[in-house]
Amino acid sequence: MTWTQTIRASAAAETRRRAVPTIALWRVGVFVAGIALWALLSVSDVVPAGLLPSPFAVVVALTEQLVTAEYWQAIGLTLWGAAVGLAAAAIVGIAVGLLTAGSSAAELSMRFVIDFGRAFPAVALIAVMVLILGRGIELKATLVFVAVVFLIIVQTQQGVRRIPPSIIETARAFRTPRALLVRRVLLPSAAPSILTGLRLGASVAVLVAISTEVLSGSAGIGNRITDAQLGANPPLAYAYIVTAGLLGFGVNVGLEKLQSAIVRWRPALDGED
Repeated sequence: MTWTQTIRASAAAETRRRAVPTIALWRVGVFVAGIALWALLSVSDVVPAGLLPSPFAVVVALTEQLVTAEYWQAIGLTLWGAAVGLAAAAIVGIAVGLLTAGSSAAELSMRFVIDFGRAFPAVALIAVMVLILGRGIELKATLVFVAVVFLIIVQTQQGVRRIPPSIIETARAFRTPRALLVRRVLLPSAAPSILTGLRLGASVAVLVAISTEVLSGSAGIGNRITDAQLGANPPLAYAYIVTAGLLGFGVNVGLEKLQSAIVRWRPALDGED
């Protein structure tokens, strides 16, 4: 990193540090305004009575669920299905991304398949997959895999493409074995982009797992939401909906901090912040 880049990075870091309190206040204000709007709608005639419970009723229902084993079991089943599918997608996606990013012919050959896979709604396979896999962990993991793997492939390819050609050419000039090149050059250099794909994929994995539970009746948060709705218990249903949102938010924040810690040592390449 040059002296000019160092000065610019330091100035940008100082600007971000000063902006943190202001951003935090804005976030709190938006959150409070959202809760106030929710409370207002729950007592107005805009939304049919009983369809939207008050925030207080949802908080009470959520507090009651926090001390039950069923609540934590539902969270565990949802996270387990999302984690298995994400792990399989990471293994396949990173491997395919590394293999195809180094060859223009391979990348162009797979472009249609990848673009189609990214646009394809994985939950559309539920009706067929239930007949094949049942309603267990296999169903959730399979649909999460389909929803996430193409995203990870694309992020891996982008990470490899950002590596300066001089680095790869130097490694090849020294006749570096392919496995060592991948392990010591491609993976570390493409790590930020790969980790971004995993972070985004984790949020998608949680949402797809919950959607699968809602539509198929698989055990987990989604199934608890459906049961609460069928039981005419909107506060309980919204308590699990809030849980789903907090779960996705927590996974995203946790992986974002992990990503920052892992790639902190690495200087930015061209085109990266």
